[in-house]
Amino acid sequence: MVKEGLQKGKRCHVVDCDLEKFFDTVDHQKLMSRLRQRITDPELLALILKYLKAGAISRGGHYEKQLMGVPQGGPLSPLLANILLDELDTELEERGHKFVRYADDFVILCSSQRAGERILRSIRQFLSDKLKLTVNETKSRVVKLAEASFLGFQIVRRKVRWTPKSQKKFKEKVRLITKRTRGHSPSKVITDLALYLRGAFNYYEPGVAFGEARELDRWIRRRVRLYYWKQWGRPRTRRRKLLKLGIGRDEVHKASRSRKGHWRMSHNSIVQRAMTDAWLAEQGVLSLENLWVSIRYPAGPKKQRKGAEPAPNLRSSNR
Repeated sequence: MVKEGLQKGKRCHVVDCDLEKFFDTVDHQKLMSRLRQRITDPELLALILKYLKAGAISRGGHYEKQLMGVPQGGPLSPLLANILLDELDTELEERGHKFVRYADDFVILCSSQRAGERILRSIRQFLSDKLKLTVNETKSRVVKLAEASFLGFQIVRRKVRWTPKSQKKFKEKVRLITKRTRGHSPSKVITDLALYLRGAFNYYEPGVAFGEARELDRWIRRRVRLYYWKQWGRPRTRRRKLLKLGIGRDEVHKASRSRKGHWRMSHNSIVQRAMTDAWLAEQGVLSLENLWVSIRYPAGPKKQRKGAEPAPNLRSSNR
């Protein structure tokens, strides 16, 4: 819907509104009032109220009462938050605004900077008066649609792309999993890496171009080679492993005795010919290229609908 707003050109600005400490500041009385409009069972309502006021044990071992807010981490909290913010959705619809909301994050499309500032003032007042919620003044703003971001995505040249912040977060997590001093076996690292990559890429894929997925694959495989090289540690262990992977004795001696750092050696041609892409795949290293294609073309390239973008040509590489 946001992308359509940019393509039509009528709504070229965005009110990016952030609620300050939303889950910590939900008013219990207001929330229970909303729930009573939907739930008639008094025992269930009493149970929900106990859940809201249950409190928690602090790190110091002291019991702290829950005077406001909803407990975070449980499956019930997002549902209760949506019930409370349903009133906001209704208000925005009645005013004729085009908007997108996910939990406590929402953006409203508008035609100009001035219109956006007017909407922001009005919504701030509504949230304060009706829902007893506070807008975070430092994070809420009115910007051009092309400059806005929502849930880790932005629109660049009329296409949905993941934000630089999302890319940085993704890479930082991969670096943490493949940190050479982590101390786990390569199989454990590869399993953890595959679990993260599958979940994260399924989320970010709509904003990732095929070329980016291919480039990330090369970088991830290099990170895994780095980890193996560090794990192999001693020259004699590296020599034995390289010989087993089909490298000649002269080259093995040259690579195993090299004083270059682990990161440089992970890009070494001998190391790459030993730990090929195919070998890494056998160890369980997930291919983002293949995952990208399987998500975009679940029925296979030949069975796509007429007029669809052709599937990219996948080429094998030992890099």
